[in-house]
Amino acid sequence: MKLRLRANTIRLRLLEHEVARLASGSVVSETVPTPRPFHYEVVSSSAEDLIATFDQDTLRVEVPSAWAVEWATNDVVGRQAKTAGLDILIEKDWACTTPRQGEANDGTYPNPTALT
Repeated sequence: MKLRLRANTIRLRLLEHEVARLASGSVVSETVPTPRPFHYEVVSSSAEDLIATFDQDTLRVEVPSAWAVEWATNDVVGRQAKTAGLDILIEKDWACTTPRQGEANDGTYPNPTALT
């Protein structure tokens, strides 16, 4: 899972197996191994839309569980919501069309621009 923070925007990109785990009700999480570790996670919940909370050292993004289940089997790229002045975007991670050193495309979704 990739995380990008910028000003009032949180953007998460999930690999195919992570989307499947989210759909099954599992928590998808990562840890940044800084001196005081920073954790971020995505979880399906009874929320009606995307919700982000920060508690202790953990950023948690909740997605509606019914949407997570459908998302694993459809072509929808992602979902975006605004809450309390914060923009949240969660999307499927597509393979890069230009290879980058140190970055593999393992587990990514096929990039539609590369399929043409």
